[in-house]
Amino acid sequence: MIIAVLSDIHANLEALAAVVADARREGAGRFACLGDVVGYNADPVACVDLVRGLPCLPCIRGNHDEMAAGDRALLGINRQAFAAMTWTRLQLDGERRAWLGGLPLLHEEPDAAYVHASLDAPQDWHYVHDTQEAAASFAHQSRRVCFIGHSHQPGGWRDDGHCVKQGQGDSFALAAGERWLVNVGSVGQPRDHDPRASYALYDVEAGEVRLQRITYDVAAAQAKILAAGLPEQLARRLG
Repeated sequence: MIIAVLSDIHANLEALAAVVADARREGAGRFACLGDVVGYNADPVACVDLVRGLPCLPCIRGNHDEMAAGDRALLGINRQAFAAMTWTRLQLDGERRAWLGGLPLLHEEPDAAYVHASLDAPQDWHYVHDTQEAAASFAHQSRRVCFIGHSHQPGGWRDDGHCVKQGQGDSFALAAGERWLVNVGSVGQPRDHDPRASYALYDVEAGEVRLQRITYDVAAAQAKILAAGLPEQLARRLG
């Protein structure tokens, strides 16, 4: 079984469609979404519907999904995110917002865990950027691999019982006795100076995770952002 693990789609339909097509070509029989289906970009309805139609799941709740689902004041976010979320709430009907709000914060299976941010406090949306933050998540990890997103930067950390260190390369072999924490990056708004969409393929039987980068029609996604009246900075960031 190959599982395509997606995160931080952020209403970017062009990127999502390209990733789904690539995952199917690679033989993925199942999809897992780590949250933030909406926010920032211009296709929240289409992205929610596409994700819901996939042989998914789990689908995890991200912080932007939680904001979109609720009516609470939007505090602690920058001006671009505020403008995009205010607009996003107007695009989504009550049923789609209820679906986003009802997603779980964590899903665990015998060999893998899925969470948007980190295992130490899923509801607090902690970022994992370094080995210290990875160690905090490892302290709560009992599965051989945990998939995360949130930072929009792909990579992996290994905990072999002696140390925690960042994994190198595009694939990670999940050897016996080791635990891995893998950030699958962002489908819809990468933040590592590579505009290509990022996701991961998890080969359960082989015990391997491979990070994928996929080109998509960035210009089309940017044009939709501008046409919707969303902040120009959000369009520029995709490039």
